[in-house]
Amino acid sequence: MEVIAKQRRALEMDIRTAITNEEFQVHFQPIIDLRSGRVAVCEALLRWHHPVRGVVSPAEFIPIAEEMGLIVELGNWAVRKACLECASWPSDVRVAVNISAIQFRRSNVCTVVQEALEAAGLPPHRLEIEITESVLLDDTEITHKALHELRKSGVWISLDDFGTGYSSLSYLHRFPLNKIKIDRS
Repeated sequence: MEVIAKQRRALEMDIRTAITNEEFQVHFQPIIDLRSGRVAVCEALLRWHHPVRGVVSPAEFIPIAEEMGLIVELGNWAVRKACLECASWPSDVRVAVNISAIQFRRSNVCTVVQEALEAAGLPPHRLEIEITESVLLDDTEITHKALHELRKSGVWISLDDFGTGYSSLSYLHRFPLNKIKIDRS
């Protein structure tokens, strides 16, 4: 247990250093429209190539960043970076960025998104925010207001990994979703 605790503490410190040193990268996975055969969206994927450990899996560093509260800073950075990159792409291609439930709750997502769009000169309809059901479980006025404000501005809202959690079909009626991504499991 002591060895595991030391390894985790070292990873926590490395995450803080990586944020400070801008070691994280955003990679983009294209999603193809099968009707046209063209790229419709590129999903922003956070990656970390640690100077000593090598490539660290998001499955390893994201949960720790969430527990530490660093996911807000990291997620906001990823939104800004993805918007800047998307601005250089063809005008019919959107970028999709995951927003963690913790990031959604602890930051003013609407302000973060608006500032990222303005800094990049990117029209709102070219940004797709991906949320999970855990955001919707917090079925509060603040959640509704933020999602409606984002949608009203033109930002797309996708429900990612539908089917892995509570999976209430009522989400489809209560929240302003543009797309549902059904989990393969």
